[in-house]
Amino acid sequence: MKSYAPHDRYVAPAKESADLGRLIIGFALIEAAYYVSQRAFSLLLILIGETVGPSDLEPSYEFGDTALGLLLQLFSFGFLGLAVLAIVWIQHNRSGWTIFGDRNGFGHTLFWSALACFAVFAALEFLPPFYSYDGGELQLGRMILLPLSLVAILVQTGAEEMLYRGYLQQQFAARFQSPVIWMVAPNVLFAIAHLDLSGDPILSLQYVAWTFAFGLACSDLTARTGSLAAAIGFHFSNNAYVFLFWAEEFTPDSGLALLLFPEWDGAAAPEAVPLIDLIFLSDLALPLVLWLAVRLAIRR
Repeated sequence: MKSYAPHDRYVAPAKESADLGRLIIGFALIEAAYYVSQRAFSLLLILIGETVGPSDLEPSYEFGDTALGLLLQLFSFGFLGLAVLAIVWIQHNRSGWTIFGDRNGFGHTLFWSALACFAVFAALEFLPPFYSYDGGELQLGRMILLPLSLVAILVQTGAEEMLYRGYLQQQFAARFQSPVIWMVAPNVLFAIAHLDLSGDPILSLQYVAWTFAFGLACSDLTARTGSLAAAIGFHFSNNAYVFLFWAEEFTPDSGLALLLFPEWDGAAAPEAVPLIDLIFLSDLALPLVLWLAVRLAIRR
């Protein structure tokens, strides 16, 4: 495909080590290194909490319901990014910089991709239909943390893009020419990583499907641009909206939300949700709208 010509240059560094066995071992090593580093970091936080405090440091890190806890959680994705760089170098004998693709105009593309998505989110919030913000309390103290919060989200989203649209997409594309494989396989793994077995099974399956669609959009932008810049901007803006705009008090990942609503008391049990309904289909359309906005912004 002519529109995917930059992808050929993006994949080229991976062709010398494109065997599937090396990819499987590399992915397993990345996951193992990330798991071990996360567990070690949790133990360190427990030790710090028990000696100098705060005592809830490790639980808040796992749950993300305080500003410090969620910041630590997001920054801990740096371990994932470091694991990807190490495996690319050790297992595939190439520079970690090749994960990012074409670095010419990288920051420019990332910035305009993120800005285009932020414009979509602003339209969703401030154009009809209007939503009620009654009961929401503005967290002025967290606004001071906004620059640090944005950096933390950039670390988190950048690390995920390095793994799924960087390492995995490059290695699959170096081994298989068909986009059906190099777009689908990494994003199946990306979607599975977001599976929540503890929650409502229907909502969990919907989220997995949404994440898969979101990942496909990231893969397409990577293929069109020959770099991770657009995908990181796309992913960064989505997660910034999710983590920073609003949340319910005491819920997971609510620690940095600038607008907090009281926690739902559960007095009225929600009705059973069908697997596919208009609300889910409208949610599923969001990655498509964001993808179109990014393509218009970067003209690809």
